[in-house]
Amino acid sequence: GIFFIAFNPYVKTVNNVDYFEVENDPHEAFYQSFKEEFGNDEFFIIAYQPENLFTPASLKRLQDITRELEEIEEIDSVTSLGNVDDVVGSDDYFDVSPFMDEIPEDPAALEALKQRAVNNPLYVDNFVSKDGKTAAILVEVLDRPEDENYRKRLIEKTKTVLSKYKGRKTEFHLSGWTITNISLSKYLNEDMAVFVPATYLLIALTVWFFFRNWVLTLLAVINISISLGATRGFMGLTGITLNNVTIITIPLVMALALCDTVHIFSQLNKKILNRLPNKADALSRVLNQVFFPCFLTTLTTAVGFLSLAVSDIPPIRQFAWVAASGMVFEFFFSFLFLPPLMMLFKPEKIFRDSTRQISVTRLLKKMTGFIHQHCRLVVTLAGVVLVVFLWGASRVKVETNLIKFFKKSTPIRVSIDFVENRLAGVTTMDVSLSGDDADVFKDPSNLRVIEQVQQFLSTLEGVDKTLSFVDFLKDMNASFHNENQAFYRIPESKEMVSQYMLIYASDETENFVNLSYNHARISARLSDHSSAGQKKIVERLQRFMATLDPPGIHIRVTGRVVKGIHTVDALVRGQIYSLSIAAGVISLIMFLVFRSISVAFLSMLPNFFPIVVNFGIMGFAHIALDTGTALIAAVALGIAVDDTIHFLSDYQKRRNSGETVFSSIQSTIEVKGKAIVSSSVILSFGFGVMVLSRFVPTIHFGLLSAIIMITALIGDIVVLPAVLFLKKEQKEVPQVP
Repeated sequence: GIFFIAFNPYVKTVNNVDYFEVENDPHEAFYQSFKEEFGNDEFFIIAYQPENLFTPASLKRLQDITRELEEIEEIDSVTSLGNVDDVVGSDDYFDVSPFMDEIPEDPAALEALKQRAVNNPLYVDNFVSKDGKTAAILVEVLDRPEDENYRKRLIEKTKTVLSKYKGRKTEFHLSGWTITNISLSKYLNEDMAVFVPATYLLIALTVWFFFRNWVLTLLAVINISISLGATRGFMGLTGITLNNVTIITIPLVMALALCDTVHIFSQLNKKILNRLPNKADALSRVLNQVFFPCFLTTLTTAVGFLSLAVSDIPPIRQFAWVAASGMVFEFFFSFLFLPPLMMLFKPEKIFRDSTRQISVTRLLKKMTGFIHQHCRLVVTLAGVVLVVFLWGASRVKVETNLIKFFKKSTPIRVSIDFVENRLAGVTTMDVSLSGDDADVFKDPSNLRVIEQVQQFLSTLEGVDKTLSFVDFLKDMNASFHNENQAFYRIPESKEMVSQYMLIYASDETENFVNLSYNHARISARLSDHSSAGQKKIVERLQRFMATLDPPGIHIRVTGRVVKGIHTVDALVRGQIYSLSIAAGVISLIMFLVFRSISVAFLSMLPNFFPIVVNFGIMGFAHIALDTGTALIAAVALGIAVDDTIHFLSDYQKRRNSGETVFSSIQSTIEVKGKAIVSSSVILSFGFGVMVLSRFVPTIHFGLLSAIIMITALIGDIVVLPAVLFLKKEQKEVPQVP
């Protein structure tokens, strides 16, 4: 334990979420090669809205901010109305110069400048809103995956610059992948500061409530602490980082560590101490009673966690290994570290008088009699519940929406809404068009292919803005003809395109066509943040592109959107694989242990009940299957089966000794009932702590998992006994005390 705990200082918290991607994905490989051609596609928008944008003071401030941001070494480039190039033409010629080379003072000239801005397709929604009230500063970011603190430094320096220009009537809103990425990691750190103390408090209160013993409460907290410390040390030793997925293991391991502790504490009966006055012998008897079922629960829970290791997504695999290691550590410490600690205290401090039954046990015994008398009704009602929630489960949407990961009141959501209501969306998608020969995209016929794809893309719902090399050529063509908008079209000849590019002394087209003119790009900005909606956009675009089939040109959709879509698909595949593996392996374990196919089936029955209810709730509550909720089923199956094992192992032992079904169930409830209820409540609290998160998927994971623990409890103490009673042809008459 000390060995692993020593590695706690080496646990790193990531300051980005770049890790969340499908491993060895060919689409990701193409995306990376695309970025090598056109540069990193990551950017963020600074929306600047003064009281009146088109005044000398406001425009001067825009220029100053742009200039200062350009001096930040972490920034690749900055573009705004303050420095963007403008094409101004006359007959048979055009000139490229800064849009705001000089800021006019005359109101009429300022109005004319405003009209030039809002009427320029290259500027509107990119650098200025349609109403001319909001300006956008586009900040392009360097690609530095090896520097995990890069984005954090960049944003801090950016905010330092902006702080000098903030005023009572001036608003700045930052939005884009860079900001989203930083915010996700920021909330991770804030969750860490809440989860640990809140979990400790809830656990201490729960132990005290069930046992009313400060010594047992203290021992439980110590055991949990060393289990958590060793688990974190495992992360430090293996290089697994704390991220938005692995952070879930902290309250999870703490709650699970307490479950075995509670089962040990529940057996500390003074009757054993009376029969075996030697404290060591009495404690040994207690440990022998709970060791095997606790070993089984550790094994099956670890299997549930390890089933997630088949995922193609690295952080989910890391979660699997960390959570499984946490189970091993908590079992090890519960049976090898906790007993010597208990030996340090006098027996009367830890062994309890079982004659004082708490109300939970009395209630469970009465409930057993009711279930026995109405087992058919109970099973029928359980079946109806399953049917209803299966229908709800069929309505679950599979999607990830990063924006909905943040509560509406958070600054990032406010800023995203501000930007997208006034400018264009901040989610990016690209279309790659490549030709076999050089200068293929100087040919007007091939440029029309770009235009066709771009025009179709612009008609799709959720697509706010598109930009390509063609837009620049149209602007040049109109300017070359004395700003005649009738010529805002693709030039008529390849020679004319070559002439325009010779005159055009600006590097702004480099992001849209390469120097060989055989690889072009259409950039799209989307306001649809749902992976399901984005997938529809991509599929419709792909169907349209398939109808074109231009000779010698290869068209492919790529970008961050496509990357996200494939990640969600991998999540769904992983959900199916992991749940199947967990169910199969756990059923096999139960069969090998109990030597009975029927018992193995019975052990799974009450545990699929809460999983179906979980997906039903997700469907009814419109909670999507996403990066957070995708973990629930396999994790819940591994955990929920624990109490079933404790119940069935005691039940089978009593049946094998000749007791009746009713007597076996009632005695099991009397001996195991309080531990089963308390462990379920503890796990519910452990998961419930996650609702304090500022990260919506974590909240959903915690809330749904807490509900699963309660419904699993119902499955174990209501549904399972009813099924056992129903199996027998003749009911036994209960002897209710």
